[in-house]
Amino acid sequence: MDSRHRKDEAQRFLETYAAYGEDLALRIYTSRLLGADPSLVLHGGGNTSVKSTAVDLLGDPVEVLFIKGSGWDLAAIEPRGFPACRLAPLRRACELEKMTDEQMVALLRGQMLDPSSPTPSVEALLHAILPAKFVDHTHADAVLAVIDQRGAAEAVQAIYGDEVIFVPYVMPGFALARRVAEVVRARLEAGALPSLMILDKHGVFTWGETAEQSYTRMIDAVTRAEQYLAQRGQILSHPTVAAPELDVRAAIGPVVRGALARASGRPWVCTLRTSLQIIAFCERDDLERVSQIGCATPDHVIRTKARPLVIRDYSVSDTARLRASVEQAIARYVAEYHEYFRRCSEARGVVREELDPFPRVLLFPGVGALCVGGSRAEAEIVADIYDHTATVIEDAEALGGYQPVSELDLFDMEYWSLEQAKLKVGAGQKGPLDRRIALITGAASGIGRATAAAFLAAGAHVALVDRDEEQLEKVAAELGARHRDRCVKVACDVRSEASVNKALAQAAAHFGGIDVVVSNAGRAFAGSIHTSEGHEALCTSLELNLLGHQNVARAAARVLLAQDSGGALLFNASKSAFNQGPDFGPYAVAKAALVALMRQYAVDLGRHGVRANAVNADRIRTALFGAGLLEARAKARNVSVDDYFRDNLLRRETTAADVAQAFLYLATAEATTGCILTVDGGNAAAFPR
Repeated sequence: MDSRHRKDEAQRFLETYAAYGEDLALRIYTSRLLGADPSLVLHGGGNTSVKSTAVDLLGDPVEVLFIKGSGWDLAAIEPRGFPACRLAPLRRACELEKMTDEQMVALLRGQMLDPSSPTPSVEALLHAILPAKFVDHTHADAVLAVIDQRGAAEAVQAIYGDEVIFVPYVMPGFALARRVAEVVRARLEAGALPSLMILDKHGVFTWGETAEQSYTRMIDAVTRAEQYLAQRGQILSHPTVAAPELDVRAAIGPVVRGALARASGRPWVCTLRTSLQIIAFCERDDLERVSQIGCATPDHVIRTKARPLVIRDYSVSDTARLRASVEQAIARYVAEYHEYFRRCSEARGVVREELDPFPRVLLFPGVGALCVGGSRAEAEIVADIYDHTATVIEDAEALGGYQPVSELDLFDMEYWSLEQAKLKVGAGQKGPLDRRIALITGAASGIGRATAAAFLAAGAHVALVDRDEEQLEKVAAELGARHRDRCVKVACDVRSEASVNKALAQAAAHFGGIDVVVSNAGRAFAGSIHTSEGHEALCTSLELNLLGHQNVARAAARVLLAQDSGGALLFNASKSAFNQGPDFGPYAVAKAALVALMRQYAVDLGRHGVRANAVNADRIRTALFGAGLLEARAKARNVSVDDYFRDNLLRRETTAADVAQAFLYLATAEATTGCILTVDGGNAAAFPR
């Protein structure tokens, strides 16, 4: 492992964060270096600190510990992510005989100079008692592979000799800080304190008087562990592996997602990790043994649970068989989790409220690891962690045998209130479409774009579908900037069945399934249908405004039925279905047929819990009225363009945002199907009959 510390980069951070002082500026720089390497820390893991001085609210200088705040990610940490705590009281706390978790948190928060800062890391006391100015802590893969096995102490001694402090496993928090305080005191009394500490089954600490010194010592420690593994580990021979095809990836997610939804009573979002490392790991003959031993470091248990679920008896080409295998496996997993909770609670003599018993990682040999969470972001965190867990397990097994912390230790960590609190940081308020997945056609403009924005604001994950790839790219970038990984763009022409099938497969593979489809793509066609031009326009309109919707609905129905957890098919129809305009037959006839199509889906899929509804909008300023059509329609009604948009009972212009709210309502209307919702400002001639 190479050091990535650069003097010019360090100087840039000094200039950028000059207002916060040199110590904190350099602390941020090397913290980000550590956080940028997933083989060192992952998603909020690890922590760093610096001892410095700050001015309190009375204007007095105080010796403080700037320590990473709980829930912050080192890769993107900012000055506000380092709460400042008075250092002296933290050091004194380690002299106490005992302290509860609640007392420790109260102490840490009570010593913060700014009460509005994030809660300091649970390892703040440990950082405080180490005498060096800068302290770094990571869960480096290579170090974990060395210490997650029998004879870890001997291996650490062989690698580092007397340059290391080795601490047998102690759960993080006050007990660990007190234990380290005793070890540090003894080593100082003996005359020398190394700059490296290994916590068995947990991770590695380094420290120094400068940020660069502490960082480079971390890199050196990890490099030596990597060299040890390379020298003593066997060269693993894996079968030739390849990432699964799109149809395979699209088939598994919906079945798993639906089974979990039925079992848990709430939706999930999935990601399928198909890295060569994961696929090779899933091909191990002893997968059922090595995957069930436990987490690479206890911190990961709140994300991945203690064990993944292995599913071998499955066929992606047989949905019924796949569903049966997944349902049976989940039921076994849940039963085993209940027993694990009972067994560990009794062994520890504690009373706890059981957490949800559902797996976060499902291993499919030949395919990869399907990881689940309450959002795509959560699922990706799980996948990243398990990708590295597989690496640690492989290396530890090759070295001598994977043996992380015990089941009881994992239980302690999983049910530790301070660890659970990390999951609540930034959770925020949930919207009506939280954990739901929507696919919207024609999403690059007009009503589709407005609906996508409304759904994202309501908490949904959204697949943005459009044939205009350039405009789709712009809209996806704009919405993605605000909603990060909750939207994905998919190029598609709804007139092509193959294109639609691929788009639905891409969305299902990306998010794990679909809950709501807004079939919106369309275009207005004009002409008198008794003329040859009008007849040609009618045929073209039927291809897009009727059969295009059928292509989307049919492909979506396959996903919804595979999930077997309900869902919604929503169609953008038109008031023209009930109130035709002169020379507008090509559009009106297709939209009237679309209403019939919606009703048929309501009848056919109702028994499966799938709802079908439509929105009849009228006179919305969108690209639909391009190429002079707007002026032509206004002239046909003998009104001005502006009056054309306001020619309704409410005398107000109806907007794309109004239509989006109608789709949002129908997406959440669990008891409504076969409904036509009008959004046109009021048009008596178009009232549904």
